[in-house]
Amino acid sequence: MVNVGIIGQGFIGKMHLAVLRKSKLATVVAVADKNPTNLKDEAATGNIAIEGDISLDGVSKYEEGDALLKDAHVEAVLITLPTFLHKEYILKSIAAGKHVLCEKPLVLSKADGLEVLDALKGYDRVFMAAQCIRFWPVYVKAREIIQSQEYGALLAAHLTRQSGKPSWSFGGWLLDETKSGGAALDLHVHDVDFVNYLLGEPDRIQATGVDLPGEGVSQINALYTYNNGPVASMDGGWLHGPTFPFRMGFRMELEKAALEFNSMMDGALHVYTEAGEHLTPELLPGDGYSREHDYFLSCVEEGKPANEATAESAIASVALVEREREAVRS
Repeated sequence: MVNVGIIGQGFIGKMHLAVLRKSKLATVVAVADKNPTNLKDEAATGNIAIEGDISLDGVSKYEEGDALLKDAHVEAVLITLPTFLHKEYILKSIAAGKHVLCEKPLVLSKADGLEVLDALKGYDRVFMAAQCIRFWPVYVKAREIIQSQEYGALLAAHLTRQSGKPSWSFGGWLLDETKSGGAALDLHVHDVDFVNYLLGEPDRIQATGVDLPGEGVSQINALYTYNNGPVASMDGGWLHGPTFPFRMGFRMELEKAALEFNSMMDGALHVYTEAGEHLTPELLPGDGYSREHDYFLSCVEEGKPANEATAESAIASVALVEREREAVRS
């Protein structure tokens, strides 16, 4: 069992706490948050429901992340702070010699990412970006099918991610582009990262969107073109009212089949083949959060690098979002 400390107990921190409580590989021994309300056994508001045990009985509670990093019982740190604090606490966690799992987006900018990469040179602990879609069973299966070439090459893909406006964030930080990067970086980066994971860096990026003063790009439609390869389009945003239900999904056209997933429908992967079949292949158990946790924790226990979600790849995804924003604003 790995002793884990969580820095940040807002909505996503509570989500990780509830999921980690179900893991057989970890014990949450400490949490930290500057907001005293977040150190109570109360769920935080967000765009998806938190299910599970979020009690803090027997858990060390700190008002400062720095104090948690000094706790000798903490072997691994999960950073779930607002994005503008990620770089600071990544660097502090590295200096403290902890294994690190940091929420997406890893950093606010590629420039910040280069500072992180410099600090990681020669680091002998596990460092991983919490890009949960890389571990989400339906996305894992889609990638597996595409890579197998069972239905031929991928021709086109469209990914979507939409949410109500995140008015729940502490002090409204999510709606401040200087702190969150806006919807383009906080929300849409999930799909950018998956496309990057699946296909690599595109040869050409086109994008349009809605750029709001202060909030940044709050709705984005992007098109990635690969020379002699597929095209990938993505849309993401949070222009909707607070009761708008979160949804994510994709449609992918291969030479001999189409793949479809819609979280508002049934959560299954639907495969429609050229031969007229409608298949729903079995998916791995759990969700992206539990599976990324178990992967990270197994890397810690086995002393191996977290190659499925490296800092380099996460920073490359941030750089792609930066290119999209430039296209929107050009």
